[in-house]
Amino acid sequence: MRSHVVAWLAQFVSPTAAQLLAPTWFTMVGIAGLLTLWVLLRHARRDGGDPGAVATVVVVAYVTAVVAGVLVPAVIDVVEVYVRTGRVRPRLAGMTSFWGYLAGGLAVWATCRRGGPRLGWLADRSTPMLGVSLALIRVGCFLAGCDHGQISSLPWAVRFPRGSAAWRDHVAQGLLPTTRDASLPVHPTQLYEAALGLAIGLAAWAYNRRAQRVGSGRVFVAAVVAYAAVRLGIENLRGDEARGFIAGLSSGQVFALVVLAAIGGALAIRARRGPSGGSATP
Repeated sequence: MRSHVVAWLAQFVSPTAAQLLAPTWFTMVGIAGLLTLWVLLRHARRDGGDPGAVATVVVVAYVTAVVAGVLVPAVIDVVEVYVRTGRVRPRLAGMTSFWGYLAGGLAVWATCRRGGPRLGWLADRSTPMLGVSLALIRVGCFLAGCDHGQISSLPWAVRFPRGSAAWRDHVAQGLLPTTRDASLPVHPTQLYEAALGLAIGLAAWAYNRRAQRVGSGRVFVAAVVAYAAVRLGIENLRGDEARGFIAGLSSGQVFALVVLAAIGGALAIRARRGPSGGSATP
């Protein structure tokens, strides 16, 4: 889809400028990170926290998430190729979101334990922007053509251009000749997830505005549960087979189920121990 954006921009600026202005997936990731940092710094100043500590957590989390999201699939690909062929062939194997989420979350936890802002405060304050970030990053996926959906006849189904992941998959499956300039119409699953991100962000923002105290971590946990539950359904509409499957479930569904089970277990343990209070400041 980015090629269409480039072509549209080229009507007003030079082709070189159009290539520079058209956002890529990494552009959207960068915008999401900068917006999150800006919003959390404002919250830190208002709530009497340490902006420097907040900035450190955000930068560490984003760098860790992006690196892990790219590096872990590459390592897995190297192992799979070695098992099949006995050869080591390092290469980029795309970006897997849940490895980024896991690594970024662990980085936040570790940084907060080493003198960073209070974890509950950071979690709840960041939840609205995490939703916005999800929306921006999934729009980046839509522009890149990755994570496409199954073939669909719905009015909002989209066709991705020649060379895109959807086009290559349809050609490989014998559904399209190589002469076709676009894929078959598919579910825009990237935009479904972007809409989910916006809904989570707006709901968390509205709750934080009304809440007398922010910092228990409940807003963040509720957002994670909502994301994992809806992601289970969105995965059923995905058409990219390369994301991997385990026992008939996609890797994304397995990750979502593990997250839901972990949260359910943690809540059960907490219920037995009794509720604990939370501070509203970092």
